Amino acid sequence: MSNPEQLRNLIATMLRISPAEVGDGTSLAPLNTSLGVAKVRLGLKRLGLALPAGLQPATFGGLVAALSGDAAPALGEKIQAIPRPASVAAGNGGLAGLQVGLDVEDIRSLPVASDYWEHEFYQGTFARSEIAYAVLHLDPRTHLAGFWCAKEALRKCDPSFAEIAAQQTAVAHDANGRPYLVLETGAGVERLPHAVSISHTTEVATAVVVLSQAAPVPVAAPVPVPSRIEAAVAGEAEAKKSRGLAKLFGI
Repeated sequence: MSNPEQLRNLIATMLRISPAEVGDGTSLAPLNTSLGVAKVRLGLKRLGLALPAGLQPATFGGLVAALSGDAAPALGEKIQAIPRPASVAAGNGGLAGLQVGLDVEDIRSLPVASDYWEHEFYQGTFARSEIAYAVLHLDPRTHLAGFWCAKEALRKCDPSFAEIAAQQTAVAHDANGRPYLVLETGAGVERLPHAVSISHTTEVATAVVVLSQAAPVPVAAPVPVPSRIEAAVAGEAEAKKSRGLAKLFGI
């Protein structure tokens, strides 16, 4: 790795300690959250660095080794790659049944920004439509934390979104203010079938995403009509026909 001191300063800033306190054995556990991992990866991107997919080192020394190209993670480090079900990878709509994802985030863990449009974290994590919605409110972080939870809950609910960039999945709102999820691509914006619910207090935001993949319901065979009922129905039909003819001809 070309400049380990830049990396040391980055991690020190995220851990809120001085660079001198960061050594090989420094634990990265405080960053072991979905939001913390996103911050680390965005910080590394700024330095021109990238971790292998699914690798989350447990210590600063492990992070340096991983970025230097060491093949295997050190003992205690986590591989977090999420296996994609064959049914999802094949594009046939996922597993039958109900799939649910839930995420909770401390609102204060999101960085404070004077300009949410220009801040690196928000630029790299949220769609511009989400930022536009959030800055119209008194505390944008509250709503952005809810949007973050929705993105993470979507990935937990549906593993086919595990490798899609965070800013490509976004929360939108219908005419009644109800949230829904969209996928933004070069071809346009696609509304997703996943249901989403977002809530928050002054300190915590949470979101639940649900996808229903109902299995086909078998159609039962018609129940045979008892012969005596069938005969009675036929007799009544014949009687109505006779009465109709009598009325028509004045009999």
